[in-house]
Amino acid sequence: MLLAFLFLALILFELWFLESFLPYGWHHPVSELFERVFPSKPYPPHDIGLEIEMFLRDHPIWRICSYAIDAAFAIANGLLIFKVWKALRKP
Repeated sequence: MLLAFLFLALILFELWFLESFLPYGWHHPVSELFERVFPSKPYPPHDIGLEIEMFLRDHPIWRICSYAIDAAFAIANGLLIFKVWKALRKP
């Protein structure tokens, strides 16, 4: 039972990691799902996501580093998902 819960949590984290590769202007359904599940106080006059996107557009090396870190986390999480899946499939 605990492994099944861990598996589902790892799948959600994988979706969250992979969502970072989507362009800023695209719809982010995973973030909206997290926002519905874990609501937070909105800050309408300040869009930090847009500021980060503007910084990354001005400094492409930081975007490459950001993508490399996200890819490393996604790969590590994928390996964890694989190991948990194998543990769940064992009789």
